Amino acid sequence: MRSYLVFAAWSVLAGIGIPLIGVLNSGIARSVGNPFAATAVMFAVAALVAFGLTLPLYGLPTIAQLGSAPPISYGAGLLIGLYVLSATVIIPRFGAASFIAFILAAQVLTSAVIDQFGLFGMERRPIDITKLAGLVVIVSGIAIMEIGNLTKAVPK
Repeated sequence: MRSYLVFAAWSVLAGIGIPLIGVLNSGIARSVGNPFAATAVMFAVAALVAFGLTLPLYGLPTIAQLGSAPPISYGAGLLIGLYVLSATVIIPRFGAASFIAFILAAQVLTSAVIDQFGLFGMERRPIDITKLAGLVVIVSGIAIMEIGNLTKAVPK
C-alpha cells in the first residue's frame, strides 16, 4: 500500500509537469524565434540533469548494455521529441487544457491497449469492467469538456 501511494504521488507530480512543459517551452520558443530550437534547448537541459544524476549514481552504461535494449525502445526519444514539439506549438494556440485533454484521452486508451495485450514486453493486465467503466468516464468527461470548447471555436 505504501509503495502504491508513493507511486501515485510521484505520478501526480509528473502529471503536473506535463502541461508545464509546453507552456514553459513556448516561452523559450518566443525568445529564440522557433519551436525547434526551443525543443533542442529543453532537451539539452534535460540531458544535463539526466547525466548529472546518472553518472554519480550509476555510471555510464556499457555499449553491450545499450545494445541489449530492443531497438524499438529507442523510439521513445522520437516520441518525447514529438510530444514536446507538439506541446510547444499547440498549447499557445489551442490552450493547455484542450491540448492535455486530447493527450489524456490518447494516453488512457493507448495504455489500456498496451495493458490488455501486454505489448512491448509489458506484463499483461486485462481490462476488466471496472477499468472499462473508468475509461468510459474519463473519455466522456474529456468529450464533454471539448464540446464546450468546440462550440466556442466555430465561427458564427
